[in-house]
Amino acid sequence: MSKRAFTLIELLVVIAIIAILAAILFPVFAQAKGAAKATQCLSNQRNLGLAMILYQNDYDDTFPLAAYPTDTAFVLWLDIVDPYVKNKQIWLCPGSTVAEKDTTGELTSHFGYNELYLTTILTDFSNVFTHRAVSATALGSPAETVVLSSAKSSIQGSWCGDDGKHLLPPSAMDTDCWGRPDPTFAQGATVFWADGHSKRLRLGQFYTGLTPADQYFDLD
Repeated sequence: MSKRAFTLIELLVVIAIIAILAAILFPVFAQAKGAAKATQCLSNQRNLGLAMILYQNDYDDTFPLAAYPTDTAFVLWLDIVDPYVKNKQIWLCPGSTVAEKDTTGELTSHFGYNELYLTTILTDFSNVFTHRAVSATALGSPAETVVLSSAKSSIQGSWCGDDGKHLLPPSAMDTDCWGRPDPTFAQGATVFWADGHSKRLRLGQFYTGLTPADQYFDLD
């Protein structure tokens, strides 16, 4: 006795069921993948923040400088703390739309440093030779002071690139080479605080529409 073959209608039903299942499952898989990237982003940022804390232990509790010049280049805060982790991959946030390299071709960062408050650097970097970093003991509330945030350029098409490794506080004006927090997953930016904890927050929870505007960025 010969085996019964599928009819055209049965095949179409099976195909329709597979298409429905795919439509249901693909968004779930995409969300799970996004959540995994967000978790890795938060982990990378926390490791970068802990490198800053290790740096403080060796330098009288002071935060790293925004940058300092050498004969051939500028050493940025990322490079200053890199010896404490020796892993430049933690500079990146999986899921960020920011390029992994800056306009010079060097690996950049998807995280920005609150250096207008945690150092005395000016936005035009005119005092890069003389600026100083503040001491962690100067912070009135470390648990409410932003150190790092996932970030992107505050100006689209900035000549420095699309990264925001130099993070503007809410009250500052957009300017080339400076960034603002970048919500990388579920409208939330990853934030590292001066007391050592990391958290994902919506902009309205720490950056926009607050009074005073810089309440999570200043030293009070």
